[in-house]
Amino acid sequence: MNIWKTAGRVLPNERRERLMRWACRLGCFVLVLVSLGANPATAADTGAHQRAFVRALELFDSATTPDGYRASARELETIVADGVESGAVYYNLGNAYFRAGEYGRAILNYRKAKPYRPRDSYLEANLQQALASAPGRVAEQPSAWWSHVLFWTDWLSFPSKVRLAGFLLAFAAMAIVIAVLIRKARLTLIGGAMCLMAVAVGTDVILNNPKSFRIAVITSETTALKGTGKDYEPAFDKPLQDGAEFTVLSETSDWTFGHFEGIGDGWVRNEFVAR
Repeated sequence: MNIWKTAGRVLPNERRERLMRWACRLGCFVLVLVSLGANPATAADTGAHQRAFVRALELFDSATTPDGYRASARELETIVADGVESGAVYYNLGNAYFRAGEYGRAILNYRKAKPYRPRDSYLEANLQQALASAPGRVAEQPSAWWSHVLFWTDWLSFPSKVRLAGFLLAFAAMAIVIAVLIRKARLTLIGGAMCLMAVAVGTDVILNNPKSFRIAVITSETTALKGTGKDYEPAFDKPLQDGAEFTVLSETSDWTFGHFEGIGDGWVRNEFVAR
């Protein structure tokens, strides 16, 4: 059966035009939802967050001691505690902790800022400086295999990827519906190609979602153990120090079990861990 002829017989011109209008409206509705959903809260979204962000910057500018920079960090942490996910907040948190000499927390927040500011050269420079300054630095985790396949991962911010995936999917659906209605096979191929692109970008969004961040960092010197208790033997020959990054494998209310690249696995008390 020829789908194009069938579509022409079943759908009179008037009905076809009506369905095309509805398809366009549906596509526009999806685009609006994607645009709204892809914009996480930022420091400027509410008056309270904006004021807190400004106070934090003022505290940072006037700080001359580690405690002064910690005060700036505490102000920014109140924004994060409200569920705000912003590259600007994480970036400035990294700066405040770095100036306070808390290199592990600085590294962690620079890492969190990366998905939102992937091409920020200042962010990258500050991250490298924090890594070089951290006394507990260990080997970095190897890049995931999919980062080589999804080569555009570092080109776009996370919100931009969400918007792009939504736009591609909406336009693909519109193209396919219109192609069936006006009997244009070429338009169907275009819609299919856009759908495949949407799947690829959507896969990137799922694999690199900042909310599934599994990297943690040691904030002060501690000893990793082979189990969750003081009676267990040390997991490594030397204590862990500020700035040692690791991948979280498991956790309890008091302990975190992680993989430290180049060293091994061990349990660390949560009071020495930042996530």
